[in-house]
Amino acid sequence: MSADVPSTSSEEQPARPFLTIVDGNPTDEELAALVGVFAAAGGGAGDNGPQTRDDWGRPVDMFRQTWGQPGSFTNRGSW
Repeated sequence: MSADVPSTSSEEQPARPFLTIVDGNPTDEELAALVGVFAAAGGGAGDNGPQTRDDWGRPVDMFRQTWGQPGSFTNRGSW
């Protein structure tokens, strides 16, 4: 009757607390801010895989590109 034997696996032991207040009496807002900082610091970065390049809205594209040479139309009579 193995059902009567208590199990001592590591899954059933309570986890260690993430944050322990050693001194003082913080308010709920202060604890929330501290937990938010730790959560953001340990969140990790997202997927940094290869991404497609998006050149939409580049400031360089607002300028017209030069066409031809500076003297392109000075000798129109030769055409």
